[in-house]
Amino acid sequence: MVYVSALAYCDPKLILSSKCKAATSSTEDIGIFPISSLSNKDSISPIYMTFLKRELEKELIVVFSGTFLTNLLKGTKGPGELVDEFAHMIPDDYDIHPSREAKVFDFFYEHYVDEFRSSYLDQMRAIVNSEEYSGYKIVFTGHSLGGALTLHAAVDGIISGLFTSHDVIIYTFGQPRMGNIEFNDLYLNGVKEFYRIIHNNDVVPHLPPCITDLNDGCVKDGFLIPIFPYHAPTEIFYNEGMTNYKVCSSTEGEDNTCSDQISSPSIDEHLVYFGVDVGKYHRHYSVDLAEEATIEKLIK
Repeated sequence: MVYVSALAYCDPKLILSSKCKAATSSTEDIGIFPISSLSNKDSISPIYMTFLKRELEKELIVVFSGTFLTNLLKGTKGPGELVDEFAHMIPDDYDIHPSREAKVFDFFYEHYVDEFRSSYLDQMRAIVNSEEYSGYKIVFTGHSLGGALTLHAAVDGIISGLFTSHDVIIYTFGQPRMGNIEFNDLYLNGVKEFYRIIHNNDVVPHLPPCITDLNDGCVKDGFLIPIFPYHAPTEIFYNEGMTNYKVCSSTEGEDNTCSDQISSPSIDEHLVYFGVDVGKYHRHYSVDLAEEATIEKLIK
């Protein structure tokens, strides 16, 4: 899924014509091929949504790119500015499926609702009602902001009742906090598996900042504050080299023994997952992707 998340940063026309270099090679080598891909048509901060399929595993895959790396690569914003944007987002009501208590952050929510929701729902309805995809698992994945957008798409589909005959599985990489625990409660029972993968000191999963106390770390709820940001479980916390991992609490999205314990947040560890420089991977030519040394050479 990290290869799919890397492919998502490529222009839709290049995705559909198999011209995303290493990202195309690595996904096609494991039997994953695009069905459709589209852009939000924003020339300054483009975001892409792609549907793919893996017939051997009977998987339909939905992935979003993000603006965090896109803007960084284009040089329109520096890392500090982008982190500052993530840290200062404001809460919004989750009004597409009204719940008095559910709150989300405006930046992720508005990108999904305003730019993708209609197209996504139309295409997803056609797919899940098609005999061609009967019995397929629906897999959602994405990196950084893409992880937040793909989670919004998954939640919307679950609450809308689109997946009653399909298993839903979610893998996100370096996903930011999206809302409060009431928002998480809306969808967790509808997901068969949910893995929020964190690379060691990756800074983005700590944004927007949670509300903390001196003893228990991130706080779920309270008074006077409009939102208490809180991750959903289950976090999979990897070490610096991504050679070892810990499966964190299955009930609490904020686990003080996992990424919440870090003291030196890193942008570099946000950019690279499993040896893949996610936002740049589609720009590299592929040779022998099975060899770790070759992957490292491509990244450099």
